[in-house]
Amino acid sequence: MSDRIRVVGYCRVSTEGQAEHGMGLQIQRDGINRFAQEHPEYELVKIYEDPGISGASLNRPGLNALLEDAKEKRFTKVIIAKLDRLARDLYIQLWVEKELLIHGIEVISLAEAFNGKDPMTTAMRQIVGVFAQLEKGRITERLQSGRLKKASLGGYAGGRLPRGYKTDEGKLRLNREATTVRAIRKLHRQGWALRRIARHLNEQSIPNSKGSQWYPATVRYIVHNPVYKGQIRYAGQLTRGTHPAMAPHP
Repeated sequence: MSDRIRVVGYCRVSTEGQAEHGMGLQIQRDGINRFAQEHPEYELVKIYEDPGISGASLNRPGLNALLEDAKEKRFTKVIIAKLDRLARDLYIQLWVEKELLIHGIEVISLAEAFNGKDPMTTAMRQIVGVFAQLEKGRITERLQSGRLKKASLGGYAGGRLPRGYKTDEGKLRLNREATTVRAIRKLHRQGWALRRIARHLNEQSIPNSKGSQWYPATVRYIVHNPVYKGQIRYAGQLTRGTHPAMAPHP
């Protein structure tokens, strides 16, 4: 088996023009091949290409294939003719570099002495990281606010689906397990202990959608969950839900 370092190339030209300032696909390919030949320790296994796609977009088949193969650790370095072939946008460029570094993959630019260690690049990466974290927090905050608003109005705000319900256009609807849930709640109303109910369900081979046996804790969740009474828990309080209640069998 070869002990050479497996590397790949990446080429891109934008929609503004295939030659784009002397950086056409063939010129990029030639440069990548020549660099690999000058470094016998490298084995160039593939060149990914995105012809006619803007560097300001992440929706690139070639780039996406490269990132997927990076997850499989099919190479250890990516050779590009110039940094702006990877991305026109600095944020996208650093994001792609970060995704590659997660898998221990280095980016080699033929036009720039870029190794990710100079003070400016380090500072820019930290700045991008701060703003990325800020944006992530803002998205989380917006989602949480939306969920709380929906819950306050009695709607299903996401999270673990109660057994016996499914979601339909963001609303809770009864599913096939509703019959089992009703039976459990009926037995509990008749005075059956949680352990006895669980044993009965297992002895009757009543299916458990979670793929395991029934346990007292599972039964307790069904017996005491207010959602089956048609309620939604919101900000520590119970409010009337918009979903159908799970009344026990008569």
